Amino acid sequence: MSRAPFNNAQRWLYLALEQQKGGVGALLINRFLMLLVGVNVLAVVAESEHSLYQAYKPFFTWFEASSVSIFTLEYVLRLWVCTEAEQLHFQHPISGRGRYMLTPMALVDLLAIVPFYLSFFWGVADLRVLRSLRLLRLLKLTRYSHSLDLLLTVLRQEADNLVSALFILCMLVLLSATGIYLVEGHIQPDKFGSIPRALWWSAVTVATVGYGDVVPITLVGKVFSGIIIVTGIAVAALPAAILASGMINELKRRGERFRTELVRTMENGKLDFGGLRYLEKMRVTIGISRAEAHLIFEEVKQETRLQTYTNCPHCAQPIVIKHPPGHIHVHPAKRQH
Repeated sequence: MSRAPFNNAQRWLYLALEQQKGGVGALLINRFLMLLVGVNVLAVVAESEHSLYQAYKPFFTWFEASSVSIFTLEYVLRLWVCTEAEQLHFQHPISGRGRYMLTPMALVDLLAIVPFYLSFFWGVADLRVLRSLRLLRLLKLTRYSHSLDLLLTVLRQEADNLVSALFILCMLVLLSATGIYLVEGHIQPDKFGSIPRALWWSAVTVATVGYGDVVPITLVGKVFSGIIIVTGIAVAALPAAILASGMINELKRRGERFRTELVRTMENGKLDFGGLRYLEKMRVTIGISRAEAHLIFEEVKQETRLQTYTNCPHCAQPIVIKHPPGHIHVHPAKRQH
């Protein structure tokens, strides 16, 4: 029995909004939403220029109301179609939608429209803060960018290591503030007279920014500052090193996943058009470059060429002989039916 038209529309909207699938219509919807988010960010930036905002205030007001209407409709539609998700905890018509509302991306969608309604209902006099909060709409682009998805995946995987690195960084800032307070606090009490006052100098020194607005003047203070600067270079580089290592490992895992799928899709060393389209979609989805995919493809083709299909001379069972240069490996082949 086929699905009712109402359910078919719900399913199509779910695929279009949540998975960016559904043909040309889904592509146009997602491209339009991406463009609208980008223009909204530019509008928020332009509005911060008071003279520009006053000159084109009617346009900015109209554009904001129109954008909020579209984003509100998008939020309601996402809330409506979330029961089509494969996850069972989203499929209940009431509790499933409640759980969806608490997901990170649903909260981002909500925060993108809340400032407008707050200013409308409460009539806040100074709306600069609320207008600036509309920059949170930029986070909506994470739905459409595979690169941002890769970064978020790495951040989740390396969260423990990043927290540890940031904890070490905070410890160094506190210890250096304490040290400069003991060394220079009695000489420059207005700048280093307490540990809280010294925290500003400590933060810019550990980060090797060095604004120069607060500097030690004693020999001991300068030597201590030099030690902190050198130590800060090493410690401040830890989060960047962790992220770089995590991204390399994640790209390697995705490359292996692509290789496995390529080997599975290939039959006798050949790929049909449908297989190529499937692999291209997979490449885009997992976020590996064309160059990396091409390299994997060439390696798999080379491995496939170094295979010989024959029958065992003893039991007549089909076998495949894999013989990369310098080695010979014999593996039982699957029986052909």
